[in-house]
Amino acid sequence: MTSHEYATFLAGSANRARVVTALHEDGTGTVGSISDRLSMSRSTVHRSLRTFTEYGWTRRVDGTYRLTEAGELVLDAYETLIRTIEWVEEYEEFLTHLDDADGTFPIHGTTCANMVSATKDDPYRATTYIIDALTETSADRIRCITPIVSPLFADAARRLLDRGARIELIVSEPSLESAVQRSAEQQSPDSVAGFDLYSVPEDLPFGVTILDGERVLVSAFDDRGNLRACLDGKNPDFVEWATSTYETRRGESRRANVIPDL
Repeated sequence: MTSHEYATFLAGSANRARVVTALHEDGTGTVGSISDRLSMSRSTVHRSLRTFTEYGWTRRVDGTYRLTEAGELVLDAYETLIRTIEWVEEYEEFLTHLDDADGTFPIHGTTCANMVSATKDDPYRATTYIIDALTETSADRIRCITPIVSPLFADAARRLLDRGARIELIVSEPSLESAVQRSAEQQSPDSVAGFDLYSVPEDLPFGVTILDGERVLVSAFDDRGNLRACLDGKNPDFVEWATSTYETRRGESRRANVIPDL
């Protein structure tokens, strides 16, 4: 049999996965004990255990079964797959507009994260959510990566600077040049206290905002630069990914020569 056929066998029946999970949770089990525990027919349990033993996933000793190390690994991989599919279904809108995240996006690190997406009736819902988060935060240090330079977010940044927060912002050079052309005048990099602006040569596929290294907002944009969805979370893996992503971009950036007045 091929690896695909092994996987298809396990995934082809919810009962088979339940049998493996029961063995994992109880440590050992007999056909009768598992049948009673799962309210499943003995014949169904027996067929599953017999096949698992043939595959090397379980070991039988005097009528008692236990998972082998291989079985534990297979169960772990299966549960990871199920969690991934559940996550994809829950955050479909966010993933649809999240561009390349270097293949490192911590899907399971978004546990308990709040997802906000734009709707037909409220196309600015995600934008409003991020602005409110920035306006209401008590964070003293805000680090951001953004594909766009928007006056809406500039207003929120002014409020943060006015209360003494420090902001580091990384944008793409094309976005910065466009913002400079739109602004009525420009300021020198040292003229705005607490604000450091950096640029990277290439376009940025998504936005990241880190509030005091404790809370992260990841924003996804459509092809026209419209903010479509935002994921807000505090999971340590999520924060670690965002921090690593920011630091990588920061290492590639250079300080802007001018700050556009938006």
